[in-house]
Amino acid sequence: MKIRQTIARTLGAVILTSASVHAETLEEIYNLAVINDPQLGAAQAVFLSQNEVVTQSRARILPNVSLVGQTSNNMRRSPTNPSPAASNFNDHNWAAVLNQPIFRLDSWYRFQQSKSIQAEAIANFSAEQQALLVRVSQTYFSILDANAALSATNAERNAVQRQLEQVQQRFDVGLVAITDVLESQAAYDSSTVNVIESEGAQSTAFEPLLRLTGRNLTVVSALVEDFPIKAPDPKNEDAWVDTAFQNNYSLLAARAKLRSAERGLQIAKTGHYPTIDGQVAWAHNVSGSNNLLGNKIDQRSLSLNLNVPIYQGGGVKSAVKQAGYNLDAARQNLDLVEKQVAEATRILYTAINTDVARVRARLRGIESSQSALDATQTGYEVGTRNIVDVLNAQQSLYLSQFQYAKARYTYVIDTLLLKQSVGTLNPEDLYALSRFLDDKETISRNTATTR
Repeated sequence: MKIRQTIARTLGAVILTSASVHAETLEEIYNLAVINDPQLGAAQAVFLSQNEVVTQSRARILPNVSLVGQTSNNMRRSPTNPSPAASNFNDHNWAAVLNQPIFRLDSWYRFQQSKSIQAEAIANFSAEQQALLVRVSQTYFSILDANAALSATNAERNAVQRQLEQVQQRFDVGLVAITDVLESQAAYDSSTVNVIESEGAQSTAFEPLLRLTGRNLTVVSALVEDFPIKAPDPKNEDAWVDTAFQNNYSLLAARAKLRSAERGLQIAKTGHYPTIDGQVAWAHNVSGSNNLLGNKIDQRSLSLNLNVPIYQGGGVKSAVKQAGYNLDAARQNLDLVEKQVAEATRILYTAINTDVARVRARLRGIESSQSALDATQTGYEVGTRNIVDVLNAQQSLYLSQFQYAKARYTYVIDTLLLKQSVGTLNPEDLYALSRFLDDKETISRNTATTR
């Protein structure tokens, strides 16, 4: 308990506890990002565009109707009829035509291919939605990580400053040498530089929030101290890989692309196949000239049109070869994605188990560092240790506290990445994580100038 209180005090050096300051939670930031993130917006537009392919390809196998019309003024002269009135007349007509594809394998295969294109678009957009969850989380915990570094450097500088004041007092009464004062001053100057760098890093860590949310957010909530750290469940690496093979969106997109390429090869081969279309036409013609059928003619026709391609200059053969290469590329890409997903899942599964052990070890390391510092300070008081030993022990303690905080944040991100890899990451995971953020402990963007 004493160790946890010490950590909370140290890492809270730059955390504001005023309840009047509203801190943005992970859930609130994600909800803003869904609306304002340009990367997700672009992905959504691409998805909606590709989703129209099904409607367009279906139109190729459905009947289509067209209406055409024409009017023309004519002038005719002949030796037997020189009258201008008899030689000027108007012809006009209109026609309605209905076409129904009857046998067009290329259109049918394109319609089937469009479903695979749609499935690929859905998978890609779903992957982008998961990527937004990860990007929001990484940005948020990068802020917490940068703030932990700033807290540690501030705490170290404050401790070194107190040590410098004590050494100066001891030097003034002749208890220590001037070298102790110089060592303490050098340590204080070095810690001041570290604080300046950490302040800049903490401030810039907030910048991606503007791109994600469209708002200049400057206050976020801190992670609670008792956030649970536990190993992946199930504790079976192969089970996680099997789940990834079923649900990973990159894999689903690659499989859909393979099916689309298979249809593409079928489409290319239909260049040698005949096509049959049925047509119904209604026509009305009016002519101002005299003819054997009269001035007005109504006509209806039913036709069956057959087209048998014989030779297209080698274009069909080339298209078949091209589609075959595309199919081979899709197969190779699927194999690559499967291997990448399996590799990433296994690495993340191992990383989380390592993170769990690391967090526990870092916590014990803080206890050891605190004990070492206490012993070194006692030794310095009795003359068995020098000021450098004390300063090193202080630095080790604050480094251990920062490493503990960083290990916790790394665990959180690795857990989300594992869920992304297996395709199960969803907004509920961020909402659940957001419940472990304490709105009473807020982190404000640093705008101070270190003096």
